[in-house]
Amino acid sequence: MSVSNNKAPVSIFDSQDSNELKERQRLEELKRQAKVQQVKLDKRLNKQKILMGAFLGQVLATDGESEQMIREYFAIHFPDFLTRKSDKELFKSMIESLGGDMGLGEEKDPSAVNIKESDREFENKQQTQSYGNAEHDIRDLLSDDNTYSTDVSDPNYRG
Repeated sequence: MSVSNNKAPVSIFDSQDSNELKERQRLEELKRQAKVQQVKLDKRLNKQKILMGAFLGQVLATDGESEQMIREYFAIHFPDFLTRKSDKELFKSMIESLGGDMGLGEEKDPSAVNIKESDREFENKQQTQSYGNAEHDIRDLLSDDNTYSTDVSDPNYRG
Protein backbone atom coordinates (compact mmCIF):
# COMPACT_ATOMS: atom_id res chain seq x y z
CA MET A 1 0.00 0.00 0.00
CA SER A 2 1.17 3.35 -0.80
CA VAL A 3 1.33 6.15 1.68
CA SER A 4 -0.29 9.27 0.39
CA ASN A 5 0.94 12.71 1.44
CA ASN A 6 -1.99 14.90 2.55
CA LYS A 7 0.13 18.08 2.78
CA ALA A 8 -0.45 20.66 0.10
CA PRO A 9 2.58 21.58 -1.91
CA VAL A 10 4.46 24.59 -0.56
CA SER A 11 4.72 27.43 -3.02
CA ILE A 12 6.46 30.77 -3.04
CA PHE A 13 3.03 32.44 -2.76
CA ASP A 14 2.38 30.81 0.61
CA SER A 15 5.58 32.26 2.08
CA GLN A 16 4.79 35.65 0.54
CA ASP A 17 1.35 35.67 2.20
CA SER A 18 3.00 34.77 5.50
CA ASN A 19 5.45 37.68 5.17
CA GLU A 20 2.65 40.11 4.34
CA LEU A 21 0.71 38.97 7.39
CA LYS A 22 3.76 39.50 9.61
CA GLU A 23 4.30 42.97 8.13
CA ARG A 24 0.64 43.91 8.72
CA GLN A 25 0.86 42.67 12.30
CA ARG A 26 4.04 44.67 12.88
CA LEU A 27 2.45 47.78 11.36
CA GLU A 28 -0.62 47.39 13.61
CA GLU A 29 1.64 47.02 16.66
CA LEU A 30 3.56 50.17 15.72
CA LYS A 31 0.29 52.06 15.28
CA ARG A 32 -0.87 50.86 18.70
CA GLN A 33 2.41 51.95 20.30
CA ALA A 34 2.16 55.38 18.64
CA LYS A 35 -1.38 55.77 19.95
CA VAL A 36 -0.26 54.86 23.48
CA GLN A 37 2.55 57.41 23.29
CA GLN A 38 0.13 60.08 22.01
CA VAL A 39 -2.23 59.42 24.91
CA LYS A 40 0.69 59.78 27.36
CA LEU A 41 1.71 63.07 25.73
CA ASP A 42 -1.87 64.37 25.83
CA LYS A 43 -2.13 63.51 29.54
CA ARG A 44 1.18 65.24 30.25
CA LEU A 45 0.12 68.40 28.38
CA ASN A 46 -3.25 68.45 30.16
CA LYS A 47 -1.52 68.13 33.53
CA GLN A 48 0.78 71.04 32.63
CA LYS A 49 -2.22 73.18 31.66
CA ILE A 50 -4.04 72.35 34.89
CA LEU A 51 -1.01 73.15 37.04
CA MET A 52 -0.33 76.41 35.18
CA GLY A 53 -3.98 77.39 35.59
CA ALA A 54 -3.86 76.60 39.31
CA PHE A 55 -0.72 78.69 39.67
CA LEU A 56 -2.29 81.59 37.79
CA GLY A 57 -5.40 81.31 39.98
CA GLN A 58 -3.21 81.54 43.08
CA VAL A 59 -1.37 84.57 41.68
CA LEU A 60 -4.66 86.30 40.84
CA ALA A 61 -5.87 85.73 44.40
CA THR A 62 -2.69 87.18 45.97
CA ASP A 63 -2.37 90.85 46.88
CA GLY A 64 0.81 92.55 45.87
CA GLU A 65 2.25 95.03 43.44
CA SER A 66 3.54 92.51 40.89
CA GLU A 67 0.36 90.42 41.26
CA GLN A 68 -1.68 93.55 40.51
CA MET A 69 0.14 93.94 37.20
CA ILE A 70 -0.67 90.31 36.34
CA ARG A 71 -4.33 90.76 37.37
CA GLU A 72 -4.68 93.83 35.14
CA TYR A 73 -3.00 92.12 32.20
CA PHE A 74 -5.18 89.02 32.67
CA ALA A 75 -8.40 91.06 32.93
CA ILE A 76 -7.58 92.89 29.68
CA HIS A 77 -6.25 90.07 27.52
CA PHE A 78 -7.88 86.84 28.72
CA PRO A 79 -11.35 87.72 27.34
CA ASP A 80 -9.81 88.01 23.86
CA PHE A 81 -8.26 84.56 24.28
CA LEU A 82 -11.66 82.95 24.87
CA THR A 83 -13.65 82.26 21.72
CA ARG A 84 -16.71 80.33 22.91
CA LYS A 85 -19.59 82.16 24.53
CA SER A 86 -19.92 79.40 27.13
CA ASP A 87 -16.25 79.84 28.10
CA LYS A 88 -16.72 83.60 28.39
CA GLU A 89 -19.76 83.09 30.62
CA LEU A 90 -17.73 80.70 32.77
CA PHE A 91 -15.10 83.37 33.50
CA LYS A 92 -17.39 86.42 33.44
CA SER A 93 -17.58 87.00 37.20
CA MET A 94 -13.83 86.50 37.66
CA ILE A 95 -12.90 88.95 34.91
CA GLU A 96 -15.40 91.52 36.10
CA SER A 97 -14.09 91.21 39.68
CA LEU A 98 -10.65 92.04 38.29
CA GLY A 99 -12.04 95.10 36.52
CA GLY A 100 -12.23 93.60 33.03
CA ASP A 101 -15.10 93.18 30.59
CA MET A 102 -15.99 89.90 28.87
CA GLY A 103 -17.94 91.72 26.17
CA LEU A 104 -21.03 89.53 26.50
CA GLY A 105 -23.37 92.55 26.58
CA GLU A 106 -21.99 94.14 23.39
CA GLU A 107 -23.84 97.13 22.01
CA LYS A 108 -25.79 96.65 18.79
CA ASP A 109 -24.85 100.09 17.42
CA PRO A 110 -21.76 99.61 15.19
CA SER A 111 -20.45 103.12 15.92
CA ALA A 112 -20.56 102.43 19.66
CA VAL A 113 -18.67 99.18 19.11
CA ASN A 114 -16.03 100.99 17.02
CA ILE A 115 -15.56 103.62 19.73
CA LYS A 116 -15.25 100.90 22.36
CA GLU A 117 -12.71 99.02 20.21
CA SER A 118 -10.60 102.15 19.61
CA ASP A 119 -10.62 102.90 23.36
CA ARG A 120 -9.55 99.33 24.05
CA GLU A 121 -6.74 99.53 21.47
CA PHE A 122 -5.49 102.73 23.13
CA GLU A 123 -5.55 101.03 26.55
CA ASN A 124 -3.80 97.98 25.12
CA LYS A 125 -1.02 100.15 23.67
CA GLN A 126 -0.51 101.81 27.04
CA GLN A 127 -0.52 98.45 28.82
CA THR A 128 1.87 96.96 26.27
CA GLN A 129 4.35 99.76 26.88
CA SER A 130 4.24 99.26 30.65
CA TYR A 131 4.40 95.46 30.37
CA GLY A 132 7.04 95.38 27.65
CA ASN A 133 9.78 94.00 29.88
CA ALA A 134 7.52 91.36 31.41
CA GLU A 135 6.41 90.18 27.96
CA HIS A 136 10.04 90.00 26.85
CA ASP A 137 10.86 87.79 29.85
CA ILE A 138 7.88 85.53 29.08
CA ARG A 139 8.96 85.20 25.44
CA ASP A 140 12.45 84.20 26.63
CA LEU A 141 10.95 81.47 28.78
CA LEU A 142 8.73 80.22 25.99
CA SER A 143 11.56 80.20 23.46
CA ASP A 144 13.63 77.88 25.66
CA ASP A 145 14.23 74.62 23.81
CA ASN A 146 13.39 72.65 26.95
CA THR A 147 9.84 73.99 27.18
CA TYR A 148 6.78 72.95 25.24
CA SER A 149 5.38 75.07 22.45
CA THR A 150 2.22 77.05 23.15
CA ASP A 151 2.04 78.62 19.69
CA VAL A 152 -1.34 77.71 18.20
CA SER A 153 0.13 77.88 14.67
CA ASP A 154 2.71 75.23 15.66
CA PRO A 155 1.66 71.86 14.16
CA ASN A 156 2.85 70.13 17.35
CA TYR A 157 0.58 72.28 19.55
CA ARG A 158 -2.19 70.19 21.11
CA GLY A 159 -4.13 72.86 22.98
